[in-house]
Amino acid sequence: MKTVLQSRLGKSLLLLMTVSGVMLFTNPKKDTYIDYAATRLTSEIQNSICQGPKLPQGLLWEEVGKITTTTCKSGLSTGLAFQSISIKEFIADSTEQQNFFIFSTYTTKVSQYNFKTIGAFGNFLTFQK
Repeated sequence: MKTVLQSRLGKSLLLLMTVSGVMLFTNPKKDTYIDYAATRLTSEIQNSICQGPKLPQGLLWEEVGKITTTTCKSGLSTGLAFQSISIKEFIADSTEQQNFFIFSTYTTKVSQYNFKTIGAFGNFLTFQK
């Protein structure tokens, strides 16, 4: 009985150490977060500015709305691409990272909003505060 318990405990500790090791090596760096946040912010700007116009119902009007939205996003994307360095600098200056070795938390302050992001396993999960 004691041997079975020790075996399970040993396997559990080995599994925990393996997962922790993987998390340690896949904990995203701040530069990776800045790229992620800049892409996400650019996408949010495009979506909020380029909402399709409120047009009457009908197939023709739906197509016009799609073209207008696509053109807006394309033009805005070009403009934001020229500003990507400024966006990244802004995010870098307004972000605080807390590194817990196996994962990190990032707090980015934009205007009156605080965005909290958890980085682990090479990915990010953002919450708006």
